[in-house]
Amino acid sequence: MWRFRFTLNFLLFCAVLWTSATIWAGYLIGRNIDYWITKADNQVMRTKMAYLASEMDRSRDLVAKAVDTDRQMRSLLGMHSRRRIIQTDEGMGGPEAGERLGLLQSLTADPVRLSPAVIRSNALALRRQSQQRLASFRDIGWYISTNRSLYRSTPSGWPAEGRITSGFGYRFSPMGGHDDGDVESSEFHSGVDIANRADTPVLATADGIVRRTGWYGGYGKVVLIEHQWGFSTLYGHTSKVEVREGEAVRRGQLIAYMGTTGRSTGDHVHYEVWRHGKPVNPIQYLRGSERTDDDE
Repeated sequence: MWRFRFTLNFLLFCAVLWTSATIWAGYLIGRNIDYWITKADNQVMRTKMAYLASEMDRSRDLVAKAVDTDRQMRSLLGMHSRRRIIQTDEGMGGPEAGERLGLLQSLTADPVRLSPAVIRSNALALRRQSQQRLASFRDIGWYISTNRSLYRSTPSGWPAEGRITSGFGYRFSPMGGHDDGDVESSEFHSGVDIANRADTPVLATADGIVRRTGWYGGYGKVVLIEHQWGFSTLYGHTSKVEVREGEAVRRGQLIAYMGTTGRSTGDHVHYEVWRHGKPVNPIQYLRGSERTDDDE
């Protein structure tokens, strides 16, 4: 059996020493824990910044490709002058030298060492470039849509198979003279006459809306189609109409059959093209048309 005898002062000293050692150990452990937590947070932050930098590099590469595609599309669509495209390298594709250098520096730099200010600056630059490309693509879309609408609304092609028997302009009336005794009289022919067998199909020459069908004076049974961009077309002397007023028609759609209704001397279709309220010569809208003596 062991027996120890300690004074009260010694016991108090041991208690104070133990308490001090415990507090000091807790302080050291707390500092180490804060250090390891801070170190772990920094590692997570560095990992996030590296991922963000790599994603920005990929996005910048996509923007550079969008710039390349934008230039190629503008060149193909003829949005710049042909002379300028031929004499310069513009429109050949690929980013500019400054863009390539900036992209190369961004790709070769250590993404972990990039500061938040640099990443924010690159993000803002990338956003501006993306907005510029988006605006450019919208312009290209508008350009394509406008030209497609103009193409679809411009009369093109023959309304029916046949041969031109009377052209646009002044001519001698085929119906003979008037009551004043004239054997022949001159009149303005506001279209062209295309003759063929009866019931030859008559087709619309452009997209539009049917504004009038039925009998119209000396024109007989007519179809009047209104197109965009100030165009309208009229098809007269038909034997049978296959469309109704208010109907949307497409180029090449069957709208009537050739006949000899109204003031006519034989089976044909009278074809007129109007632009901004005035009749124009339809010959310029007939692809591969053969000229007649009346056209000279």
